[in-house]
Amino acid sequence: MALTKVKSGMRTLGTGEVATANMAVDPTNASNLSSGSVPSAQLGNVDTTGLEDDIALLGFKVASNGSLAKYDLVDQTVDDFQSEAGIDTSASTNEAYDSTGKYYSGASYGSYSYSAHGTGSGQGSQETSTWTCPANVLTVEMLAIGGGAGGGGHYYSGGGGAGGIVHDEDYAVTAGVVYDISVGIGGTEGSYNGSQVGFSGGDTTWNVNAEGGGIAMVAKGGGGGGSYGSGITNGIAGGSGGGAGAWGGSGTGGSSTQTSPTGAVGYGNAGGANTNGTDSGQGGGGAGAVGEASPSSTQAGAGGVGKLFSNFTAYGMTSSNTASTGSDGGWFGGGGGGGSYSEETGGAGGVGGGGRGANGNANQNGVGGTAGTGGGGGGAAHGSSGGRGAGSGGQGKLLLRYRTTAFNNMTLISNSTTAEAVPTKADLVMTYTNGAGTNTINTDIKAYVSRDNGTTYTQGTLASQGTTGGHTILTFHDLDISSQPSGSAMRYKIETLNQGAAKYANIQAVSLGWS
Repeated sequence: MALTKVKSGMRTLGTGEVATANMAVDPTNASNLSSGSVPSAQLGNVDTTGLEDDIALLGFKVASNGSLAKYDLVDQTVDDFQSEAGIDTSASTNEAYDSTGKYYSGASYGSYSYSAHGTGSGQGSQETSTWTCPANVLTVEMLAIGGGAGGGGHYYSGGGGAGGIVHDEDYAVTAGVVYDISVGIGGTEGSYNGSQVGFSGGDTTWNVNAEGGGIAMVAKGGGGGGSYGSGITNGIAGGSGGGAGAWGGSGTGGSSTQTSPTGAVGYGNAGGANTNGTDSGQGGGGAGAVGEASPSSTQAGAGGVGKLFSNFTAYGMTSSNTASTGSDGGWFGGGGGGGSYSEETGGAGGVGGGGRGANGNANQNGVGGTAGTGGGGGGAAHGSSGGRGAGSGGQGKLLLRYRTTAFNNMTLISNSTTAEAVPTKADLVMTYTNGAGTNTINTDIKAYVSRDNGTTYTQGTLASQGTTGGHTILTFHDLDISSQPSGSAMRYKIETLNQGAAKYANIQAVSLGWS
């Protein structure tokens, strides 16, 4: 039978007349595409959401590492809240920016209050008190200062070490809980015929009463100053160590025993050592520096300087070591100066309440550390008319600074970013943390996108995509915004709802993309 040839152009095949199974190569199998270009219109089924999430998260990390403000990519804007530059504060409501944590929340704060513990009575017994956390106070700034030590009491003695200091800028507290406080006493000065070395100061402690009295913070009392008696006496260890005594040889300053409790920073330094072989006493250690070694045969060692805490200016000393007037103070924990030999000059007290050492040249006794600063007392000296006495240590203190916090529902609206063309779809990636409780997405946290500069918003359905750096990732992709009035001024809106002390959210970063 003869073959019938079908020539080109005889008939046009209808739709579906040639089945895919009858083709030599299946055109629906992407692996059979060995050359040529696939039209972009055919890529609609390619899922790029993972890439979009990764680009957004990478943008957050770049912004954070480079401390960058809001910045734009092609068809995308990224804001890691390194500043407030990306937020329209006139359109947003109840937004509070935390410049330390780099996030937004609905927090509102009252004015600061202070609670001071320690009357400054000096020596005697430990002074105890309590503090009950008021309602709506979540954290306190705590400054605990141990009692300063007394200076050595015999000739050529070391200054007393300052009390150790513990500083916690953000200590979590609970409303209604009672906290126990014990403020360290100042150590008494050494005596000529008795103890000779100075007495160490008492510890200042903060206990959580409701949790069984477990000590949460301890600021160690300063170490007593060393003293020349029947031989060289080293300084005593303490929050800051006492300075060494002297008589033509070497002496060791007391070491610091202050630690840094969890979440806080501890401050303390060693007392001065007699490294120069002089006959005068060495300075006691301060919270900010080691006590000074006697620099020459005519000068005793100065006490180590203390530390400045600018939020407590009304309670400390000025930089000239005079009592604060409330505007330029805030120095605590100065070490006591060393006592001189005969016609020499006593060491200066460290800034922060440290007492000057006894001055044999002027027949002046050592000066005590200032009460309430944990300053060390000055060491004793020999004078032309006999011995010059040492100074006692200053009592410690515990200071609290806090304010009430309320958490409101927040609306966070971005500044507009101009798209290159009118978009029809939007993608959003954001991160947040639970400040307290557990926020429910799409109920307590909602997100919207606008293409007409914020006149019209469309809500997206957020989905959790795990965590990064302790922050929860939320996303939505291909949100249809085509029904909005035509425009290219892109904005996002984040809402936090049902917020309060028991449940509130911190919004950490937002990326908005469009196509």
